[in-house]
Amino acid sequence: MSRFEHKGVVWPPTGWSQLATIQSSSGQSLAKDIRKARIYGLQYRIESMPLFKDNKKFFRHDIEIDGWEYSILNESVEYPVLSFSVMDRFDSSMPRECFVCDIRSYDTHIPHTRMSATRAVSAALFLIRQIATGSVPDINRVLRTYKLHPNQAVLYRGDHLLKSGLEWACHFNAAVGNSAKP
Repeated sequence: MSRFEHKGVVWPPTGWSQLATIQSSSGQSLAKDIRKARIYGLQYRIESMPLFKDNKKFFRHDIEIDGWEYSILNESVEYPVLSFSVMDRFDSSMPRECFVCDIRSYDTHIPHTRMSATRAVSAALFLIRQIATGSVPDINRVLRTYKLHPNQAVLYRGDHLLKSGLEWACHFNAAVGNSAKP
């Protein structure tokens, strides 16, 4: 586990006080299933990229939570669980959900609405806290509870998408010379 202060990253992101409970930029936990002779686990990574606007420095933080399984037969499976990007809230007049982008659950795009952005941050906080305590929760149950499972993406069809603020905030990287994450 590497701590944020060793990497020179300002944490928590500006305008995101609820993320202050995350103390490390990476971590993992594992569990054993003796009946099926397998080991499984979760890991998270937070990678920060500095961006500049009008001689001001702020960060885009990519949060990725991955799962993996290894069996006694030397079979391994690694899969993405939840990922998204959070930017420092450099414009306090915009809703904070506009600074969350590229929400993916099991590598499936989740439509970006205020509700899905809020739920993604909450689910990530829950999973990261569980990983920090050494627990491996049931991933499908957590994603369904927070309504982020790919099968539940239809729930966000009727919500208003945050296109204007989202496009500006998430594609800001291109304007400052950095390529946005695909």
